[in-house]
Amino acid sequence: MAMMRTSALVTILRFLGFTTILTTTGTAQSLIHVGDDCHNSTEQPLTTTYQTNIKNALSWLTSDASTSKGYNHTTIGNGTDDVIYALYDCRGDVTGAYCQFCVSSAASQVLQICPNRTSARIYYNFCILRYSNQNFFGNLEINPSWQFLGQKNITDPQEPQEAQSSMQSLIRKATVDTYLLYAMGSFSLTDGEKRYGLVQCSRDLNSSQCKQCLEAMLDKVPQCCETKLGWQVLAPSCLIKYDDNMFYLITAQTISPSPLPNPGTYRRLFLFRQNY
Repeated sequence: MAMMRTSALVTILRFLGFTTILTTTGTAQSLIHVGDDCHNSTEQPLTTTYQTNIKNALSWLTSDASTSKGYNHTTIGNGTDDVIYALYDCRGDVTGAYCQFCVSSAASQVLQICPNRTSARIYYNFCILRYSNQNFFGNLEINPSWQFLGQKNITDPQEPQEAQSSMQSLIRKATVDTYLLYAMGSFSLTDGEKRYGLVQCSRDLNSSQCKQCLEAMLDKVPQCCETKLGWQVLAPSCLIKYDDNMFYLITAQTISPSPLPNPGTYRRLFLFRQNY
């Protein structure tokens, strides 16, 4: 019954053209297609069975997302030449109908954006969906990586060091304290201003792999991003995000929930195909 209600909600959201999620701050966050890896592969003829397996896998991922804790994977056609491995992973604060909506959107778009590929990966700001004819479950991938920057510059020369320390604390929480492979939270700078961070790994990894990936992304920040108030660094297996606006939903996993910032239009910090 609960699954039927969730599916009905997703259908209603699609009918209404729903594309935003409201945080507990009242700030609307749009569902954004961040990018894909289709340019790294070429179109090729696919067997009818493989095409059917792709569709079955995408259907399973979409259905499962409504009742899972935001992550799962499946194998269709195991033991055959047309086997497909598929996975979805929603952001740690996004579950239930909102996770399913993101996965459903990704599943409906990936075949249009990446037609006739044996493997494809598509990123949204709330979820990742991926499939392949090669078993990638549990494989750590830190290359390639991408960096996306906000427009505002920092004004406090001490902020980069404080940001590094704060993000390291989130990495520790995600990989040592909780083993959830994601963590998010708010931080107070020495001048009293608030900052917000998120770290997350693909949850087919183990804690050690996750820590390695997140630290590799954090190591890139001094060269690419630390002079900006907002940034995100990501790879196929993980991401880290830092901002001066609260961009996540408050859950039991957030660190020391802080006074809420003034509601406003959500600033789109990182995009592949859209300008700020």
